[in-house]
Amino acid sequence: MTEQQAGTEFDLAASPSHLLHRAQQAAVNLSSGALADQGLTLRQFAVLAALAAQEGQSQARLVDKTGIDRSTLADMVVRMERAGYIKRVDSTEDRRAKAVSLLAKGRKAYEAAMPAVAEADKQVLDMIRANRRIGFLASLASIGGPEEEVAILEEVAESEDPKKPKAKKAKAKATKAVKTDKPDKSKSDKKKKKKKKKK
Repeated sequence: MTEQQAGTEFDLAASPSHLLHRAQQAAVNLSSGALADQGLTLRQFAVLAALAAQEGQSQARLVDKTGIDRSTLADMVVRMERAGYIKRVDSTEDRRAKAVSLLAKGRKAYEAAMPAVAEADKQVLDMIRANRRIGFLASLASIGGPEEEVAILEEVAESEDPKKPKAKKAKAKATKAVKTDKPDKSKSDKKKKKKKKKK
């Protein structure tokens, strides 16, 4: 191998973008059958799941929650509304915005697909060692998740790290150490000191 060839090689096995793409394909393949039965894509399921968690969200909020870009989501919402999964009404908070909610057909499709998607997620996590799963989710969230979810997962990951002492235990140990260094004085000791002062 020449020096020039060595400089132009790209190691796919060490490429985060390539590995994430392959992992995403594997995850989609695991749940695609059940989603297809409901006439849904994984992105459409994400929209339904976000609305099932909180009705009446704006499209801007759905962009934040699902990670789907604004123009793609706008097209999806129109198609999903035509299909009878969701409805849009004028927002009471912002006249320029639309509030999006689930219709009965959308909730039924979501609830029918949810067990298969949950099982697909379980199969993905089963490929990872148990003590690394929360950290794995926190890492994924830090790359593409909403800020509030990143913070929550990072806190959970830190609290479940066996190498790091739990905050409560650490505080209890510190308190105990202080008490040990400075033992409490009994009432009788205090009385003896008062008598000495009087003398």
